[in-house]
Amino acid sequence: MQKRVTWIIPVKNGMPYLPETLASIEAQTYKNWQVLVWDNGSTDGTVEELNKWIPSRLPGRVITGQPLSVGASLARMVELCDTELCARIDADDINLPERLEKQIAFLDAHRDVAIVGSQMYRMNAAGVVQGRCYLAPFQHDDIVHFLLKDTTLNHPSVVFRRTAVLEVGNYRDFPNIEDYDLWLRMAYHHKLANLDVPLINFRIHSRSTTEIARNENKLTNLANECFIKNAPLLYGCSETEAKLLRENRHPLPLLAVLKIAKYLQDTQGGHWWERFRSKSFIAGTKRLISSKDIISRIIWAALWYYRKQN
Repeated sequence: MQKRVTWIIPVKNGMPYLPETLASIEAQTYKNWQVLVWDNGSTDGTVEELNKWIPSRLPGRVITGQPLSVGASLARMVELCDTELCARIDADDINLPERLEKQIAFLDAHRDVAIVGSQMYRMNAAGVVQGRCYLAPFQHDDIVHFLLKDTTLNHPSVVFRRTAVLEVGNYRDFPNIEDYDLWLRMAYHHKLANLDVPLINFRIHSRSTTEIARNENKLTNLANECFIKNAPLLYGCSETEAKLLRENRHPLPLLAVLKIAKYLQDTQGGHWWERFRSKSFIAGTKRLISSKDIISRIIWAALWYYRKQN
């Protein structure tokens, strides 16, 4: 039977967490899937562990000897797999058993949605769950608004339609933020969504690529660069204007975000005023206004207070 979903997993030195990830794939209540793993030069026994599972316990294959960056390896896996859907998981995180079942049911019921993510539980290096991560927005419009400041789809949690990702140019090689780059492009062409329940345990530890980049203070500059490159298509502002907004140097930030709201009305639908005064738009654009811009901050604070009361 033709598989419907491919798990795509880039990995470099995934031990000792990898076996838990693979076991969580094996335990899925939805069974029509295969696994594609791209090893990016592991030296810690990762490949040997993968060979214990794939294909004897998990249908699929492991690609070795061609180390790439995370973004490049994800792009190659999307190109190589032959299924309708792709599911992401990192080699240190754990799926809840019903993850695929819930996400595929959602995609089947919402044919206009190209990517669906979920909420996440936060887990430490020892595997102890310590609560929920931040609340990711559910609806497409709210996701578009929050993308003004940060990624709002939890990358390890997403399931996406393969052809939709290929249509927008696939993953690109933006180190540590290849997901943010893809979401910004996808949001112009397709609907995005998050389920309101946690479906993965997200492991936070010192060796993860995201934590390393965050500790080295690289993520902000990378995210700004990514936003500037994609802002003209999704938000209708020039790269110069996007750069000024992200660096909190725009002389008239309220006018700039008003223009964004009107552009989204034309490209995404909905009335610009309803967007402009929505909680998600206010939250998403707040970081674009300098703390030194007192007048704009007061106006934004008043709008936020009004929305909280209504």
